[in-house]
Amino acid sequence: MIRVDEKVAVAVNGTGEPIGFKWRNANFLVANKPTRWFVRREWWKEASRAERGIGSDIIEIEMWRLLASDLHQKTCQQYELIHSVDRDDWRLLLIYP
Repeated sequence: MIRVDEKVAVAVNGTGEPIGFKWRNANFLVANKPTRWFVRREWWKEASRAERGIGSDIIEIEMWRLLASDLHQKTCQQYELIHSVDRDDWRLLLIYP
């Protein structure tokens, strides 16, 4: 597994599932139904305190695991993406060779 942790541009379908993403000037097309889950954020490392009523995004991070193919090289690999819902920010976290 390769740890990347870089920002990516993600296209989603009507239900919010990733259908493609752009990373390092390459376009990737999702080849399967992505798997979604949530992990606990270590908010105490990111902020001195959590404000009351800030929402679930301070505690949980939305994760996606998917198979995607590079449209130029036509290779298919497994990827993990992090979605920060409050900022609508996507990051590519891991690549499984």
